[in-house]
Amino acid sequence: MQPGLVSIMMPAYNAAAYIGEAIESVLAQSYHNWELVIIDDGSMDQTSETAARFVDPRIRLFHQPNLGESAARNRALALAQGEFVA
Repeated sequence: MQPGLVSIMMPAYNAAAYIGEAIESVLAQSYHNWELVIIDDGSMDQTSETAARFVDPRIRLFHQPNLGESAARNRALALAQGEFVA
């Protein structure tokens, strides 16, 4: 765990229309010690493809079958490496 690292959890299901803007919002933050954990919860649109276009080592994209928002958040929390979670 890195001191001060903020893990941002982003569960996503069929979010292609707005996930790019959400990722851009994270990238625009003035605090730079973060990781973005995106869980594609079985999307049937271009969510993963849209998220994968962002090349930044702090962005981590994972896939799972559609299990619902709670399961996606729990998985993101399990994968988070930060001292703080958002």
